[in-house]
Amino acid sequence: MRKPRRNPKSELQFFRIIPPEIIIDILSRLPIRTIAECKCVCNSWRDLLQTDEFAHTHLSKSVAGLIFGFKWDFQNLKILEFVDELGLDFESHDLHYSLLTKFNSSMGFNQRFELLSSANGLLFTRFLNPNPNPLFICNPITREYIQIPSTENSLYRNPAVITYGFGVSRKTRQYKLVRVLHEYEDYSFEKITNSVCHVYTLGTGIWRSVAYAPPFENFRRINGVFLNGNLHWLVDITDASLCIICFDLETEVFSTFSPPRYSDKYAVVLSALGDCLCVCDNSSEDDVVIWLMKEYGDEKSWTKQFVFRKSAEFVTDSAPATMYPIKVFKDCDILMVWFDMYVFCYSNKTKTTVDFDMLGVYDGALGFGAILLHTPSFLSLRSFQLENVGSF
Repeated sequence: MRKPRRNPKSELQFFRIIPPEIIIDILSRLPIRTIAECKCVCNSWRDLLQTDEFAHTHLSKSVAGLIFGFKWDFQNLKILEFVDELGLDFESHDLHYSLLTKFNSSMGFNQRFELLSSANGLLFTRFLNPNPNPLFICNPITREYIQIPSTENSLYRNPAVITYGFGVSRKTRQYKLVRVLHEYEDYSFEKITNSVCHVYTLGTGIWRSVAYAPPFENFRRINGVFLNGNLHWLVDITDASLCIICFDLETEVFSTFSPPRYSDKYAVVLSALGDCLCVCDNSSEDDVVIWLMKEYGDEKSWTKQFVFRKSAEFVTDSAPATMYPIKVFKDCDILMVWFDMYVFCYSNKTKTTVDFDMLGVYDGALGFGAILLHTPSFLSLRSFQLENVGSF
């Protein structure tokens, strides 16, 4: 019996009677490339897919992937999406990720950049050559960017150290940049003479000065770790001790709490792993220890979650092997970053580590110039008033 012929017009008419919120829920579950194709179906779908409601619905379902670039090609960044999280087969990594998109991070300015952080699909970058360093927010999916205006004291007197952070407040859902400037007495960087903190809320066009806690000796990483509406930095408080400084993006107040126990402060790395704050302790010559704060803000909830043996290629004599996890798969296999340049997988089943040969272009001699966990989104920067939005 012959099957009845499809009538595209009647199928399209069927979708026209479906409430917009249901269409949004359906389309938000599709792969990003398919969503882009859906914009070409009809004008009503195109308009629907450009609404804030769709962007927020899609973001709630979006799965974090990787954004990376190589030292020999620092401007051209690539975004990978993880396709299958049911397990890692070390002989066929291509089953688990695919290339989502690639883009030129210089956005037409032809400057050397530094990729600082990612929040809800928005990337925070800065250019390294000029003084002051221009700051940018961009969305690689919508191909939009904002250049952030300089603060009043951008032209600082050296020696100085600047620390940044970028994230979203919990209640008001405001996107904020944080800039902490430490000025030192001399180039020994031992005595801080002045510390100031400024906050920039996207859509306002201005930096604001906020109260800052007493200066700490040294921020271990230039960019803060965003989690649970807060930014976090691992900082020195004495010659041998560390603490975690936290900045609440809602209240704009600093607080501190203690990390788990460690033996060498220079071998400790702070990161976010899923919904938990994470401390990776590389102090041991033999093992890597991964601690998770199971109850956010509760110092007593630090739990030794993973311990695995170091492979010979990840041990150096010159400095502690500063590796840290960025993603745990459903089977508890761990995606790790080493020296911010190399990516490898640790199999919790086989207790072995292998290089994560992304797109077949891994080169251990060259390494990566930037690696971040990144959740793609359709959030348009044009939704932020008072911002001059460009395209690339």
